Amino acid sequence: MMPLSSLSPFSREKTLTDFRENTLVDVITKIEPELFLTVTGLTVEDFNLLVRLRVFNTERMNEAVFAFRRYEDASLRYTGIDSHEGLTHIGGYDTVVAVEEIQGAS
Repeated sequence: MMPLSSLSPFSREKTLTDFRENTLVDVITKIEPELFLTVTGLTVEDFNLLVRLRVFNTERMNEAVFAFRRYEDASLRYTGIDSHEGLTHIGGYDTVVAVEEIQGAS
């Protein structure tokens, strides 16, 4: 197990928040696999195996990602930050939806 002190995902130039229009699956497997490995100790191959074994409940994972993004947006707005102005689509765990669908659900 990697010590927590060696994990520094937030020191990266981009954060996962910067990839809001992408699905979490794409961020893990295509965009930032090195960050995923650093944070979890799992490779993309490990992740794909877990997906094939149906470890993740896709519906619940999408709900969780979209809920997190709503809370994140509310926190950013509270501090006066609108870092995603003009964003038309938001990625969940494995699906992308229009921003209006997410805002309508809150």
